[in-house]
Amino acid sequence: MKKNSRGFTLTEILLVSAMFALISLAVFNAFANGFKLWSRGQHVLVEGNVAIFLEKIGEDLRQTAVITGIPFKGSTEDLSFPAIVWGATDINGSRAPEEFGTQLGAVKYSYDPENKRILRYQATYGQALKDQWSDPIDAADLIEGITLRYYFKADRGVDIKTETDEGLPLGVMIDVEFMVDDQIRHMRRFLIIPVGGGV
Repeated sequence: MKKNSRGFTLTEILLVSAMFALISLAVFNAFANGFKLWSRGQHVLVEGNVAIFLEKIGEDLRQTAVITGIPFKGSTEDLSFPAIVWGATDINGSRAPEEFGTQLGAVKYSYDPENKRILRYQATYGQALKDQWSDPIDAADLIEGITLRYYFKADRGVDIKTETDEGLPLGVMIDVEFMVDDQIRHMRRFLIIPVGGGV
């Protein structure tokens, strides 16, 4: 009885190797392109996140009001100020049927370096007087740092401060640092306070 033990020819082995190389190259390119798209998406996500934060804090600063007992306080990483806020109405007040509405209160922003996020708090007038703030909500995340500067009217021009509790400034310069492609990027915005001026 004759045994037929035939192996692969050199041509067959080269053909299979070439096909394997082409398939591997296609898979590698698919993963590489997917990673590039993910990286671009992260870049857009972080920048969009910072832009939304700047819009929100700008909206809050435009709602700043002069309210007795609630000072404007700011440092390089934290800010609290009297403002018109949206919240639950007083159940014993004349607006109780509305349940929610605008009212006098305060807003606070605080940078949390450990978790790389900016937190927003708010309080109604009574709560703000007692320094009782709502639970924080994330105003922005993936933040490497924040620097706040306060602009006050001076005898000759403008006085820039890094800390304040002496009245409302003309505006606030906000510089937000975030990481994109292993590089620190900055997004800055000067926000005017309509009722400000160092009053």
